[in-house]
Amino acid sequence: MFLGNRFEFEQQKNKMSDVAKKCGVRNFLSMLGHYCTKVGYDVADNNYTNFPDQPITLSCGSYTCDMLGVRSDTDTVCPHPIMPVMRLSNIDTGIEKVKIAYTKGRGWKSLIVDRKTISAASKIVDLSDSGIAVTSESAKALVKYFAKIEQLNMKLLPETECVTRLGWIDKDDEHLFSPYVDGISFDGETEYKKHYDSVKIKGDFAGWTELTKRVIRNNNVAARMVFAASLASVLVKPLGCNCFWLHLWGETESAKTVLAMVAASVWGNPEIGSFIHTFNSTFVGMEKTAAFYNNLPYILDELQIVNDKKDLDNLIYMLTEGSGRSRGNKLGGLETVPKWKNATITTGERPIVTARSGGGSVNRVLEIECKEKFFAEPREVANYVKANYGAMGKLFIAYLQEKGFSHAEELFTAYQKKLVAEYDIMQKQAQSAALILTADTIAGELLYGEDTNLTTDDIAVYLKTKDDVSVNPRAYEYVCEYVATNQLHFIRSEERLIDMWGELRGDEVYIIKSKFTQICDEGGYNAQSLLSWLADKGLIERKNGKNTVTKKIIGVTTRCVHLSLPSESGDDIHDDIDF
Repeated sequence: MFLGNRFEFEQQKNKMSDVAKKCGVRNFLSMLGHYCTKVGYDVADNNYTNFPDQPITLSCGSYTCDMLGVRSDTDTVCPHPIMPVMRLSNIDTGIEKVKIAYTKGRGWKSLIVDRKTISAASKIVDLSDSGIAVTSESAKALVKYFAKIEQLNMKLLPETECVTRLGWIDKDDEHLFSPYVDGISFDGETEYKKHYDSVKIKGDFAGWTELTKRVIRNNNVAARMVFAASLASVLVKPLGCNCFWLHLWGETESAKTVLAMVAASVWGNPEIGSFIHTFNSTFVGMEKTAAFYNNLPYILDELQIVNDKKDLDNLIYMLTEGSGRSRGNKLGGLETVPKWKNATITTGERPIVTARSGGGSVNRVLEIECKEKFFAEPREVANYVKANYGAMGKLFIAYLQEKGFSHAEELFTAYQKKLVAEYDIMQKQAQSAALILTADTIAGELLYGEDTNLTTDDIAVYLKTKDDVSVNPRAYEYVCEYVATNQLHFIRSEERLIDMWGELRGDEVYIIKSKFTQICDEGGYNAQSLLSWLADKGLIERKNGKNTVTKKIIGVTTRCVHLSLPSESGDDIHDDIDF
């Protein structure tokens, strides 16, 4: 023993502590403390926790920490063993949390809590919900105990970095990816722990590769697009692209959900409720979940749960914007705004965009109609990917980390330029498609062979041109249909009394300005934007720089929109308006 030399004593004590751990002796420091007391050595700093099967041995000062719990000189602090075992610092925010371990005789449990929770008597009582024996009477003593233990074990208490999300982590010029990083813990909300743990490797990768090559890479274009979109999600951030949305819709027998499960099996457990979610959630819940997945695909099943079209448009904008709403907190400040950069993949029995959807919604979504069954035996495919999953995602990330993003950038740029130049595809649509093609090409290089890669010709038929995206052609068609189904309100008759909305003359109609605005509002279109577009196309009469003219309706002069209607042949309508 080196009882005469404090420095040497500490050196030998730390060495022996490491040896004791390897030998399975967890209370070595406590035993040493008792020995020092017996031989009369100064043990003011050598009183250690002596809990049964404790996960770590810590200096506990004047506290007695054993199988009976934690006691001070005057009272019982906690009637069962409890101790801090780790400090966790969030990589994104720098906020520190503490991992607490406790037992009531049936094995040790752990709990990650905010530092403020164990620093205030009014908050530490919340730990009682997790089974920790703390009351309003003992709260102050327990707060004091945690503070003292941390003070005594600044160097001994392990410290690690943590995350509350999945995806890319930029640290010291390295491109790390959660959860494929050793030494990083998850400290997010409890409900997301299951989803975080679902991203793992299980089963036979060779068998999974063979299955996906047979039922995906050798299948139709739609199946290959969905599969590649799952991989493309992790390219959105490093390539500086916008979030995109891919929606799969059709009859119930097409096995859309099974296809979504195969796409999810790239990363982890494809069970509904594990990696895949449903639309049965609030906007706030979806926002938080998107931020949790961050760069991995956010896969949602059963679109039909959402009935309100306006809600769908708002949801599309929110998820493809990549940023949540700014909200206040209880302290009067602002919460951290959730952000993400990924792909959203959804399934449903109907399209997600309609004739009344805004141009922004149409432009941000790639829609695929399922016209045939994807798999001959969907149940067998689903059962296989539920037992074998996760390896492809880790392999794909490792490839990007090893090779860098330059190769992916070259592929992406070439695909995007070709789609815009040769197919007249909108920029955002071309960007989304180029990401999918890039991911598909890399997957071919890694596993499947280039002969199975998607081409621009394959994917272009699912993309939208400028006229497809523009809302005004659809608004014009809507107004024309409205006039056609309400002709009596535009044709004057002495035999009937009816509200007049204007006057119909062959292939032209005068619509009272206020009624025109009402028609547009009911259809979800902007009247001013439509009038401007109609004027550019020469479909309305302009006078004195205005998009309306004066016209007598039943003898009363009023301001009207003088609109040209499409003729039966369509010869008088511009070629870029498709009916």
